[in-house]
Amino acid sequence: MGKYQIREFLSRTGLGLFLVWGCAAVIFLVAVVSSPLLGKASVVAGFAATGVLAVASLWYALVFLATLAKRQWRKAAIMFVVGGVGTCLLSVGFGFAAAFNFWSAVEKWDKGKEKPRLVGVPGEDGKMAFSVEYINAHPFLAEYDKTIVFKSGKRIGVCMDTGGAGPFAVYRLPTGEYYLVDGLKHNFIRNNYRVNVTNETVEMMTGDVFWIRIPDGTFAVVGSGGDSISVRTADEECKNVEGQLAPAGDSLSRRKYLGLTHPRGEFEKSDDCRDPYAGIIEPAWTAVDAGAANLPFTLEWRDSKKGWNRQWRIATASGKHFALYQAGDFETCHMYVGASGVYRLHFASKNGRVSDFFDNEYRIDANSEKVEMIVGGFLLSIPSGTVGISSFGLSEDRASLTATCENGTKIESSDSIPASEDKYQYMPVGVVDYDGSFRQCR
Repeated sequence: MGKYQIREFLSRTGLGLFLVWGCAAVIFLVAVVSSPLLGKASVVAGFAATGVLAVASLWYALVFLATLAKRQWRKAAIMFVVGGVGTCLLSVGFGFAAAFNFWSAVEKWDKGKEKPRLVGVPGEDGKMAFSVEYINAHPFLAEYDKTIVFKSGKRIGVCMDTGGAGPFAVYRLPTGEYYLVDGLKHNFIRNNYRVNVTNETVEMMTGDVFWIRIPDGTFAVVGSGGDSISVRTADEECKNVEGQLAPAGDSLSRRKYLGLTHPRGEFEKSDDCRDPYAGIIEPAWTAVDAGAANLPFTLEWRDSKKGWNRQWRIATASGKHFALYQAGDFETCHMYVGASGVYRLHFASKNGRVSDFFDNEYRIDANSEKVEMIVGGFLLSIPSGTVGISSFGLSEDRASLTATCENGTKIESSDSIPASEDKYQYMPVGVVDYDGSFRQCR
């Protein structure tokens, strides 16, 4: 059979189209199988092969439909059968290729676990002060087990990088300690540590304003709360750690930016020591501009350092500050006035349910500089100078709350009266939106 007869046979039966489609499928499978060996080129090769296969598949399908439209039943039947067989073979081949890729990735992951990457952090003398160790924690995702390693060999694990927290920003504090912050490229993972190379200790920041020491022998920190952390030891024992909270205070205000520790095992040194993350590490308080409402107090807000919720506080004319309960999922803050200097605030949740966790109400008496939280029908006094309300609730016929002071101590407040004793008739003043803008009622 000559070349002409072969070409005529392939054209009449549709096998020629199948050969083109099959070659595209082979190119795709080869690209998938070889991707672990090609490095960055695997991405380009994979996209190119996928494009070739997609175009060839679309062409094959269109020719098949055109063959049916021409009522070339025999050719269409052959194309349908061989195309179906080819699709099955492609599926099986893709399964083997995916299995090979998975095996290669897992093998590479195991080798990566055996070869941790140490990033040295330079001290004032230019020599290494301590190291940050990165170990692959997942065969595919950019997840790492992270450990602080001192020059003596002492190791203290910190929070695992569970999804691209990326490099540590490293600072030197005036006290000679080091300050480490991760998750600066997003707002869902952000942890802060203070490293003392003299005592070889590591502390983690909790509640955005306090330090708590990570115990020696910790393999990883697995959780943190307002006044405690959860750790896992090398023998897989998990325990909750509570201790004396050390306030961060203004110790971070005179920090010096050194650079970044990258998971790939490199330290990116800063050339000019300019801090590119100042606004993230120490978010500033923003005052709500109430304009013509002429309020006798100031409502201020800022996003928490982890970016999960928004912090609010009341500032009085004398400079006192009263922290409000963190409101994360609220939509508007409704403001009412009852008498000269007496106001109410109602943080309403997006779904509008009064029972919602983020629905909170307060009364502000600017004349006596007193701020109260309305809890279960009671007006509960908030101590001045607090930086946060840890919890609140009802106990028999009284309300109580736990507030945190700047020095790390806890204050239990049960100074409450029935809300029914508030005889004022309140009128709407305006609404504060989530972005801090104020809309006055007309």
